[in-house]
Amino acid sequence: MGSRRYFRLPDGPKRATLLVVYPETRSTAQENWRAVRSGLEAAGLRVPALLVDAPEVGAALIEDLGDVDFATELRRASTPEKLRLLEEAEQLLCPLRSIDPTIARRNPPFDAAFFGKELSHTRLWALEKGGASPLSRSDADEWETLVERLAREAADPSLNGPPVPVHRDFHANNLIRTADGPLAMIDFQDLRLGPRDYDGVSLRFERAGAETPPPPPGRYQAAVLLQRAWKVLGTFEKMLRWGRPIYTPHRDTARRVIRERTDPSSPYFPLVRFLAS
Repeated sequence: MGSRRYFRLPDGPKRATLLVVYPETRSTAQENWRAVRSGLEAAGLRVPALLVDAPEVGAALIEDLGDVDFATELRRASTPEKLRLLEEAEQLLCPLRSIDPTIARRNPPFDAAFFGKELSHTRLWALEKGGASPLSRSDADEWETLVERLAREAADPSLNGPPVPVHRDFHANNLIRTADGPLAMIDFQDLRLGPRDYDGVSLRFERAGAETPPPPPGRYQAAVLLQRAWKVLGTFEKMLRWGRPIYTPHRDTARRVIRERTDPSSPYFPLVRFLAS
């Protein structure tokens, strides 16, 4: 969602409408949203309609898809139905990966440096309490050695296959069941090239998706799964330190996933002890 603001217009043109206000005019964020939306729609995916685009004033009118997101749908479903719903959602990734690669290149790709920067963010917020409790020299050295390898392996095409377009935040709160049936994607402006498993692990191991029986070990590349789990842990801890307790269950889920999905024989198992830091 970033720094955009949304205002519901109950009497918008032809359909329920949201006014989107960007922090500045002619922003890259607004251009990316428009371009990525067009690419996803061309690939056959349901996205909010763009009714009016006014970059000269930093605003747009888009279709309002409502308040009931996919996370709510999952929570209301039985366990067998949840599993079916998650399979339905993950099937959206095939057409997503087929979009024009030039659109995915509007944002910098996921690579080892990018993943490493995200894990530095995790160190700051999840381990060092926003800078109030720096790691000791020995702990810092161990953390940096381990996450450098994790970032490198998560980005390695020889382990993960060629990079593909990824949504970047493909979790249940960014999917909405439309009145006409299909699931629609939102918050897609950060789409970029990255590991094939990246969106799948976001869907299955974060937020409401993590409330279902987990997929068997080996379905997703371990380094991709763990890099994403550690990354979002840092994000959720930052939100909590900024006074947003709504992120508490998401933080707890990320911690649980890291513990459950880091095999004791994994080179990343020593990272688990940092959860107690």
